[in-house]
Amino acid sequence: MKPPSESTAGRSTSAAPTAQCLPPPRPDLGGVVPAPEPETIGAHPSDGGGPAPATGDGIHRGWSRVSVGALATTALLLAGALLAHVVLIFLILAPTNALTAHHQKTIDSFVRPQFGQDWKLFAPNPKQRNDSVGVRLRTIDAGGTGHVSGWINLTAQDVAAIKGDPAPSHVTQNMLRTAWDGAESWHDRDNRPKGARGVLADEYLKRIALQRLGRRWQGERITGVQFAGRYMMVPPPSWSSEKASDTTAYRVFPWWPVTDQDYRGL
Repeated sequence: MKPPSESTAGRSTSAAPTAQCLPPPRPDLGGVVPAPEPETIGAHPSDGGGPAPATGDGIHRGWSRVSVGALATTALLLAGALLAHVVLIFLILAPTNALTAHHQKTIDSFVRPQFGQDWKLFAPNPKQRNDSVGVRLRTIDAGGTGHVSGWINLTAQDVAAIKGDPAPSHVTQNMLRTAWDGAESWHDRDNRPKGARGVLADEYLKRIALQRLGRRWQGERITGVQFAGRYMMVPPPSWSSEKASDTTAYRVFPWWPVTDQDYRGL
């Protein structure tokens, strides 16, 4: 047997290391899928923006057209509902205009049940007069003799309670004023109540006074009350050309009887 030539020996020497680096052939597993190589377990796809990763069955998963359409429709409906809500709230707070007058019933049907507002987006002209509400009483002493008291300024009591209070009560500021405004609105020029609302306004105003004064005044039982309003215009500022009346106006309601029923719940 001839010894290998130098060229043959050189090829054999250089090929040996390469053959040692190759992985050994895998045995036949009989159709069983082999486990992944250790270095591939937990590997994450690259951020190169390639196609969506395949699932175990080789199918790429993603949003279907039906799902995308449903999400887009829902988003449009929510955006439309929010826009309509903002528009209707704006219209109810805006000054009266042709649009609100034409669609007043629609606006009220949406806003009033749940989103009622008691303020306006644009401040109205501020009140330019000072109103004072007073009451005087009919009383009867133990001997059956009746008397009439002087006028009691209820508004002055509220003003005194507000002064110096950094956070005055809403009730102190507005209860009496609102009750008097309601009584004025629901009485005609002859100071007669306009229907059931007028009678209710009378009872409400009367109970506010009786809650403050109690059942007796200076030791005598209260049998009747009479209310009156005094109005004085606020002088305009020096730079204004507006002219205001310097007279004082009054409105006097008739006497209302007081019974034990008027103190119910007070």
